[in-house]
Amino acid sequence: MKKLLLVVVSLFLACSSFTACKKEVKETDQPKGQSGFVTGKVTDSRGNAIAGVKVVIEHTVLYASYVYATTDSNGNYKVALPTEPAGSWTAKAQVKKNAYGKDYTFDLLSENTDPITKENGAVRNFTWKLTGQRAGTNGFYGAHVDIYQFGTNVPMDKVKLVFTPFGGENTLIDGSPAVPLERNVEDVAGTFMAKDVPVGKYTVKAVYDGKKLLLDNRHDEGEPEEEKTVIFGKNGHLAETEYNIEFWLSE
Repeated sequence: MKKLLLVVVSLFLACSSFTACKKEVKETDQPKGQSGFVTGKVTDSRGNAIAGVKVVIEHTVLYASYVYATTDSNGNYKVALPTEPAGSWTAKAQVKKNAYGKDYTFDLLSENTDPITKENGAVRNFTWKLTGQRAGTNGFYGAHVDIYQFGTNVPMDKVKLVFTPFGGENTLIDGSPAVPLERNVEDVAGTFMAKDVPVGKYTVKAVYDGKKLLLDNRHDEGEPEEEKTVIFGKNGHLAETEYNIEFWLSE
């Protein structure tokens, strides 16, 4: 009986020790802030450093109270937090890019959005994402294609858009490889659209049940065609970092 009790106690102590070790490793894996500073790195979706990105450290209460940093050639930044005003701060970053004859601004993703204090400092890394849902919102990092019926009665939510990288444009706006993709058309608050398309240059066609469907850019003088070029921009009332293109759909 004593031997069995000793075995049980030994196993309990071993398990407790293992759990504690696991917790300790997990905690040490978290980046620790340097008191008085916010530091971090900005990368693209492939982990490549992005230089020249402006990082904004904004007070969580006081209006128009900021400090700024810019990433170096290795994508790193470091900025000191002021003593005044007291309180907490949050970090945000955007990347700007000229492509396809247009200027674009993209919000960057930070996995940690907790408030920052001068006492503790913080590490805030950012990633440039071209697709995926924005945390806490109904929006996406990708652009969208808005479709309006004009001379067709096909069920719009059964239409699919097929995107093919345009000609020699084999990369997306961030330099990552462009690949063919498909998106279903959805009814979003009364507008039919294909959502979350990574910004690049494509040709696109609409497909439904073997029908010949035509697309017509609502904002140029071109004719309806089975296949159209997609260059995302701003059409309608869009947020600062939101992009789209609009087509009429007909037969």
